[in-house]
Amino acid sequence: METNWNLIREVIKTAIDSCEKLEQAGYAEQHRGITIEVGGQRASGQDFLVSAWTLAENARYEIIRERHDHGLDLPYVPETSRILVAVAAACAELVGAGKSPPAETFMRGMIDWYRNHFDAHVGKAISS
Repeated sequence: METNWNLIREVIKTAIDSCEKLEQAGYAEQHRGITIEVGGQRASGQDFLVSAWTLAENARYEIIRERHDHGLDLPYVPETSRILVAVAAACAELVGAGKSPPAETFMRGMIDWYRNHFDAHVGKAISS
């Protein structure tokens, strides 16, 4: 099984950058109804937000369809997929948690564990 990790990295980084820009712009609930003209149509803040997560959901289903069309259906959820989902869910809990978020020590410990324990040892375990 081969994976284009650079594409995954770029997509996740882009989503993080866009979320950061939204926060830096000062987005709050009252901005949902504000509209601007885009391409000759009115679009609200809520339109952009819903589109942001719906686009990702639609991409997921497109990937599933194309995998099926190419005979690449997944017989199970790969372990690497589970890691990505779990880490993304943990990181999502940090959104809006401030500059010194709860469990920062735990999260930094997790970073250290991946870099210095998982990365350092899982390859050795597989090759032995």
